[in-house]
Amino acid sequence: MYLLKKMLRRLVLILAAVAMLCALVALFILWESGRLALGPCVPGREGAAEGVSGEAGALLETRNFEASPKAVGDLKSGIVDERLVTTLQAITEEHRVCVDTFKEGHYFLPGVPDGPLIPEGYGDAGGLPNSHYYGRAVDIRRVNGKPVRGNSTDPDVLDIGESISRIPPQERPDQIIGSETWAETLGRSSEEGWILDEDQLERHEDHIHLGYISEDGTWNTR
Repeated sequence: MYLLKKMLRRLVLILAAVAMLCALVALFILWESGRLALGPCVPGREGAAEGVSGEAGALLETRNFEASPKAVGDLKSGIVDERLVTTLQAITEEHRVCVDTFKEGHYFLPGVPDGPLIPEGYGDAGGLPNSHYYGRAVDIRRVNGKPVRGNSTDPDVLDIGESISRIPPQERPDQIIGSETWAETLGRSSEEGWILDEDQLERHEDHIHLGYISEDGTWNTR
């Protein structure tokens, strides 16, 4: 009897270990396939745009669009610039992106609330208009489930830049910033909307920033 109980106990432990291993494998497969969203981003889904009309509503229901609760709130409240919504729709036709912030929850400096102007302590951009404050900018943290940090030359992350470059100049963001490696590999120019100042490239190792400097139109010349 003692030996039987011991064998049963061992069998239970083995089955529990196998079940745990299977669960971990399943999580990994779901993560790699993009069907599991961990972290702050919630995927778009049918019904997510209840009470929201127009393009912002369509974006909220796009499966390839994932966003933090604060970013979703900005879309629902109408804060986000329509040009930015259109740009994100173009990107999500081919890629799944995780949007961290539009306006709410964005900080240039820790503990310093955002205002109409970029804080003076934020590199060479200090004192310039803050496109996030006006709902004209977005920060993308993940592409197809991969963090932007450490994946600057990943084909999916690079293709985000290519997708943006295919947007007509008069509609394309004129404030496109990523890491230095991302910008160099893409080989784009400031005339096309890419911000190439060294201090800004250093500050965007972990996300891609897209924005519009002015209330209407763009500064792109080609």
